[in-house]
Amino acid sequence: MKKLRLTRRWMMLIGAVCLVLAIGIAYLIGIRNERSMVKFIEAEQQLIVKHDQYEIAFSRQNGGIAYVKQQGSEQPLSVGNASLWHVLLGETSSIQSAEAASFSYKWKQAERELQLSYEDPLPVEIRISFAEPQRIKLQASLENSSSEVIKSVRFPNELKVDEEIVHDGMLPMLPGAKLKGAFFTEHNSFADQYPGVMFASYLAIDTKLGGMAMYDVHDETILMTELGFKHQLQDPGKTSFVHNYKTWIEPGQKWKSAKVVVELGGDYEQSIVSYREQNGIDQYRSLAAKLGDHAEQYYELPLYKTDISALKDASWQHLSDNYVDKLNYSGMIHLVAFQQGGHDENYPDFLPPDPQWGGEAAFTDFVKRAQAAGNIVVPYTNMSWWGINAPTLKKLPDGVTLQELMVNRENGTIVQEDYGPHSGYVVNTGHPFFYERTAEEHRKLIEEAGFDGIFEDQWGIRNSPYVFNPAIPEGTDPSTAYFAGLRRYVEQLKHPLYMEDGTDVLADNSIGFMGSTYLWDVLGYRKNTATYTEYYPLSGMLLRDKVMQYHHNLAGETMTDNLDMLRWNAAMGYNLSVDLYHGVTNPWVDAAGVLQKHVLARYADERVVSFQQPAPDVSETKFESYTVTANWSKEQSYALNEQVELAPGGFHISSADDAVRAGHYTVYNGLELDAGEHLLVELRAADQIRVYQPIGSDTSLKIKKQADWAHTVATAYEANGRKIAELVASEAGDYVSFDYVSEIKGAKVGYVALVRSDQPSEAAEHFAKRPAEVNAALGKRATASSITADAFAAELTVDGDPFTYWESTANRFPQSLTLELDSAIKVRKVKLRLPPQDAWEARTQEIELLGSIDGTDYTTLYPRGSITYDPASGNEVELILEPAAEAKYIRLSIYANSAWSAAQLSEFEVYE
Repeated sequence: MKKLRLTRRWMMLIGAVCLVLAIGIAYLIGIRNERSMVKFIEAEQQLIVKHDQYEIAFSRQNGGIAYVKQQGSEQPLSVGNASLWHVLLGETSSIQSAEAASFSYKWKQAERELQLSYEDPLPVEIRISFAEPQRIKLQASLENSSSEVIKSVRFPNELKVDEEIVHDGMLPMLPGAKLKGAFFTEHNSFADQYPGVMFASYLAIDTKLGGMAMYDVHDETILMTELGFKHQLQDPGKTSFVHNYKTWIEPGQKWKSAKVVVELGGDYEQSIVSYREQNGIDQYRSLAAKLGDHAEQYYELPLYKTDISALKDASWQHLSDNYVDKLNYSGMIHLVAFQQGGHDENYPDFLPPDPQWGGEAAFTDFVKRAQAAGNIVVPYTNMSWWGINAPTLKKLPDGVTLQELMVNRENGTIVQEDYGPHSGYVVNTGHPFFYERTAEEHRKLIEEAGFDGIFEDQWGIRNSPYVFNPAIPEGTDPSTAYFAGLRRYVEQLKHPLYMEDGTDVLADNSIGFMGSTYLWDVLGYRKNTATYTEYYPLSGMLLRDKVMQYHHNLAGETMTDNLDMLRWNAAMGYNLSVDLYHGVTNPWVDAAGVLQKHVLARYADERVVSFQQPAPDVSETKFESYTVTANWSKEQSYALNEQVELAPGGFHISSADDAVRAGHYTVYNGLELDAGEHLLVELRAADQIRVYQPIGSDTSLKIKKQADWAHTVATAYEANGRKIAELVASEAGDYVSFDYVSEIKGAKVGYVALVRSDQPSEAAEHFAKRPAEVNAALGKRATASSITADAFAAELTVDGDPFTYWESTANRFPQSLTLELDSAIKVRKVKLRLPPQDAWEARTQEIELLGSIDGTDYTTLYPRGSITYDPASGNEVELILEPAAEAKYIRLSIYANSAWSAAQLSEFEVYE
């Protein structure tokens, strides 16, 4: 018998066939096993679907959800809802599934789908899919067979949860509002609209039994949806998911919901990623793709709010010479109020600019000079709100009427909004003239003015209104028309676009969202959530690789001018903003420039991948290659490790390889820093290590040398790279030590550079550290004899911000301001400040300083006399008490003010 001899080629072929067969068999077994995970049971009163991860039961009589359980748990995660859907018709009547006279169901095992059908009083079809692990997908379709308009569809209708089991809940208000458990146990409710205040159609809770999220998977039409949590008045101890489609379904029309996903078992991070992937946000264009060769430049630039109308002696020439040309770090020059009529006037007519600032040629030269210095220039505009006196509205084209162009209410009236002295109309984004006129103005701003991009106010934050105009985008109705028109315009833009707040689906065509619920909480706009909110980087997980985020572009309350705001921005993945109103000598201008350019820019397009709490009052935000640890306690420091301790309220940013580190510290590299604040940045490269301290007191520092460096030379430089002096440096093992002194030889130190040397440093000139002074009045109680308005309260004199100030009632001297310290101290010195800017011209005040131990009996600390504030020296007056006097209460009396008819003070500082 001949032996069968197989060539190597045949053996490889047979092996490949076997491998394919094995994979195919495994795939079929996998499908079979996956399909076997879902089991449908028809019980006497319920339709039960069992999955290996959860169990859900529906009423056999009407399809209402009876409960949702995690497998293995006796207690339900959700106690369901009596009605699966609830429809509001007209003004007062409603229909809900529990009242349906005709109901049937059908289970399709192959598809793992349950179909629920209702015929009377409305034809409604519900499809519920169980094909995906952890996700239940529901979709409703209906026909309006009634004689009234359907104005809302609650679906799923108020899915309920026991309040006592809720740890916290998540609302999609930028960047993410995590509501503490007390929000639920104290029986609160809150809901708002997507698109609008809610930037994503996503809700979630974390409970003792696991997580549950509810979110939409959109199609081309974005449905107006009310989202939130609602305490159940008729069912005590329960809260529910609010998921209410705000619709406009005419009699005879058909309607379909989005696919609603109920995701079970995972944490917030898991369901946020699911929402991102299910909606294709992960496939949106990246920031790098949208910005191309300019991406790195845009990442490096903090936002510099530049309101020309607010500056003293303002002109385009003055703005160039005294602001832009003197910036140490380039930024986004965000121009405000440059149009004729000023801020919130003349919309949509932004060009030509107001001639009072120097004319069009000077304006164009300013833009070019700013760009030549490495800045980009982005104007504030508002194309959703047109001023009632705007030139465009005074001369509409033939055939275009105001009635058609502006959003109409159901009764046919035009939507007009007033803001202070300003008034404007809300534009119908579906009207062709909105499209044409907005495109024309955008073209002029980009091509003629030469701007690098455009900011649009309200486009991402306005709750989309109903639009009852005849001209609306094809395929929309009054509830979907406004956002569809806006979205279609945004999708065709070719230039960089920023917008107020933002909406997730607009991230594909935008590069910047500007806003957060933090501002609205500070301003008291959302009182029923503010006290319960812990901020969470939901937007950072969802779309930070697609858009850059900033705080509100105009709001002083959220500019990066204090360490608390800087910590918040770092933890939430936000970029930095500063108002140039205070001048470029404001140290926070340099601080924002250093942090944005040298640290935040390096991971500006990285998504947040994790947000955890490693210790009480401490959060850890992990980006793709960077980690931010934030200490939210203002009383206790936090030891990150043996080498690094964060200051109370401090933070730490580090790259995965530790080549970049930045933060606010009390101990750094194992060395306890000198008294005072210390905002440090350390950048390590093979040939140089740079150390920056843009905010902070003089201190000794210890920095690890590069492994192959024999010795190290330390040199102080100005921010522009001009050498100031070599520093005395000592070496011990792997470390080099030197003193970081903020001012040397009359020059402000921008950074210290450490470089390799074959010989030890020979620098001998010593520059003494200036010891930090501790202001005993900071954050203490301050009261005033009067205030001119709530915005100028006494406590602003002890907030550490020299740009906020107290002002008394006018024309009523004398006025007084009284400090109450924690205890009596020996007062050696008192500093009085006014805002350190040229707009606060030199002035003389007549003052007297008194002190008391008990708050009743006062003695003179500084006799009545005149003091002079001069902006050239920072508008600061120092009073030395000789001898030092013991006091717990210090009262400043002001008898006259040469430049204003009231008493004024920005900071009242007391030193031992």
